[in-house]
Amino acid sequence: MMDELKKKLLMELGKLDAPWGKYIEHNSEGANLSWFPVAKLCGGRFNLGLTSQGLWARSTESGVQAVGHNEYVFFLPVLEDLPEVVRCKMIEGLKVYGLSEVFIDLFPFENIVLEGLKSQSEYWSGLALKWALFVQRSNDLEAELEVLSKAGETQQIRHSARKIVKQLKAL
Repeated sequence: MMDELKKKLLMELGKLDAPWGKYIEHNSEGANLSWFPVAKLCGGRFNLGLTSQGLWARSTESGVQAVGHNEYVFFLPVLEDLPEVVRCKMIEGLKVYGLSEVFIDLFPFENIVLEGLKSQSEYWSGLALKWALFVQRSNDLEAELEVLSKAGETQQIRHSARKIVKQLKAL
């Protein structure tokens, strides 16, 4: 299903008359990455956008970082905004370019939440817990919440994780 969605996105990007920019890819020794911004998040601190390869990416002052395999730390600041706000801004941005809102499904929300839960940081764990009920439910998510409910950084984190575990079991 995701492969088909990715193929559809690549087809639409190929026809798109978007303001493609060439930026240095973060940690790539100067390689260029073509991308365009879709949504400004966290009070305008960074942009989320799409690359010409159909990957979601985040910009910084030093370049652009595309979502890669197991490289989600760079995207943790997404958790600083409310899930509804992030989704709304991303969908609005896609529509500006005439792209379907279904392409938001290619953004790795669950992996970013999991990264936050595993971070051993009270700050990121707390934000990830606020997102936990808004992402797709998976065995990995449930397992990480169980771990956090027993071994979270603070009592508040452990209690919040327990509460979410109970809510998920009730669904």
